[in-house]
Amino acid sequence: MQAFEPYIALNSHVRKPVIHISLNPSPKDILSEEQMTVLAKEFMKKFGYGNQPYIVWLHEDINRKHMHIVSVRIDETGEKIDHNREAVRAQNICREMEVKYGLHPTLGEHGERELLSLQKVDYPKGNVKAQVKHTARTLLECYNCHSLAEYNTLLNLYNVTAYEVRGSVDGKEYHGIMYGALDDNGQQVGTPFKSSKFGKVFGYEVLQKKFTASAGKVKKNNLTDRARQEIIKAMQNIGTKEDFAQRLKEADIEVVYRINSEGRLYGITFIDHTTRTVFNGSRLGKAFSANVFNELFNNPDADRERLIPPTRQDGDTEREERQEREERQERHRRQPETSESLIDTSALGAVDIFSVLMEDDHTHEYIDPSFLYGRKKKKKKRRRRL
Repeated sequence: MQAFEPYIALNSHVRKPVIHISLNPSPKDILSEEQMTVLAKEFMKKFGYGNQPYIVWLHEDINRKHMHIVSVRIDETGEKIDHNREAVRAQNICREMEVKYGLHPTLGEHGERELLSLQKVDYPKGNVKAQVKHTARTLLECYNCHSLAEYNTLLNLYNVTAYEVRGSVDGKEYHGIMYGALDDNGQQVGTPFKSSKFGKVFGYEVLQKKFTASAGKVKKNNLTDRARQEIIKAMQNIGTKEDFAQRLKEADIEVVYRINSEGRLYGITFIDHTTRTVFNGSRLGKAFSANVFNELFNNPDADRERLIPPTRQDGDTEREERQEREERQERHRRQPETSESLIDTSALGAVDIFSVLMEDDHTHEYIDPSFLYGRKKKKKKRRRRL
């Protein structure tokens, strides 16, 4: 705390001069103390606090190793460090480091709770705008989608639809997104909402950037492989659409069929709930397109030997899994060593600092990774009547 005091004394106008950050890597990532220190140092540098004094504390009080970092918001010139969009910037930095160091992506406790508790939009229940917005935001943040069509297929599972509208104003073309509620039969109910009613994150341009980023993430982490292999397994001795869907469900994959009035299957989408990724069938390859499944389901004379890909041999699977583990370990070994310890080893002093900061309410906490679903409106102060 003594290291912070000279900075705090330079600017008495900052109401909360101390910032508390919690970084929570996935439990699947087995990280050493030195690796955690490297992550903390890189995070603080990118977050704008690389030249500030800060303390890093490692512990496992939530059944997994994580870090708490405490620093001061005032720099050596007395200026307050930029705090705009701190939560968003923190998330973006963590996403970048996950990719850079080959770490497992994580939603954070808040995101997990939101997804697990997510229910279908219930139009008769009322407050439809809030229901639709919450559902659209949660799924957008939690799942990887390559296109609006894939995102819409995911939304439909929760009685929400999203579609593009085009037009022109003063000779300039524009692209917009509309959101609406569906009933349990998939029919739109009520009045749809413009994306601008929800915020920029729901608009056309931001969605396109999100889809591009998701495509890069899927490619980088090879998220298609699991889906392909599970679908191939389910295709062996394939029977009815219902039987195929049940097999995939056991692998935590949901399949959505699009069938016309004549009974022809013209579209198929797979939703892998383990990797949280949505795939249009053709995106996985020709063997997974709607035409192939239409043949398998509707043509008794279909050439199944030609249409159904062979399963991967056990030896191949084990070899690839071993290779993946070795690559992950090699990435960790290549991380730069640091001779400077960022961890205060005078344990009691560090504990005392944390307790004082928390009790005096000087902290402004950002739990990473997380996403804030909506912000509370500031209450207007009413003037006293004379």
